[in-house]
Amino acid sequence: MRRVIPANKVNHDYEKVLSEFVSALKNRLGEYLLMVYLTGSYARGDANDNSDLDVFCIFSTINQYVLENVGHCARNTSIPYDLLEINTQCLSVDEYKSKIFEDWSEYAIAELNSVLLYGEQLVKIENINEKIQLSYKKNLANILMSVRHYICVDEPKELLTHQKISTYILKPLMFALRQERFCATGVYPLSIESLLESYQDDNRIMVEYFLNKERFETDILSDHKDVLMFLNDKIQNFLENDL
Repeated sequence: MRRVIPANKVNHDYEKVLSEFVSALKNRLGEYLLMVYLTGSYARGDANDNSDLDVFCIFSTINQYVLENVGHCARNTSIPYDLLEINTQCLSVDEYKSKIFEDWSEYAIAELNSVLLYGEQLVKIENINEKIQLSYKKNLANILMSVRHYICVDEPKELLTHQKISTYILKPLMFALRQERFCATGVYPLSIESLLESYQDDNRIMVEYFLNKERFETDILSDHKDVLMFLNDKIQNFLENDL
């Protein structure tokens, strides 16, 4: 995991809030606390003022006392919780290492996409490329099914807004494409701009659709079926080798 939080273009002093939160956790739960890490948009550097601070807290054990104190720490920082929410996920160390919770811990992905705030990584990462490849292809399969849904139901193109398609297709697609770039190049692009620059072919268009609302909506209004089939074919191309 990285140890430096990237710069985010927001108005909140998020680093101060994270420091306050971790300090409070250590003071209240130091005997249980093993690791704290930041993930999501703030860890990538593309957060906005509506983004939450997504924080995982790993403890030696989980009980009511631990959970209630995590909540207290999250709600008592210098910025009110309703302005900058600390979205906490809590796992015991046994859960963090178990296969049952691996969809939550995803430590191979966290190794690329997270910033360590306290403690040390608790799992030795082996075969990270293989794990990341399986993850991004599962993600792409889910996104592909969403694209096909919109093709099948044939919603009026006026309803296929950038916000709607970003939520269900483009935003999760950006995460999967970051993972794909790591497996293909060995470099994990943290910013959308660096993700765009990493593609030199028409795969760039998928990233451009996420970045450029006007271009996306112009293309959708021109021929929405063509846009959706383009996304279908591009995603399918990434998956075909394993079928």
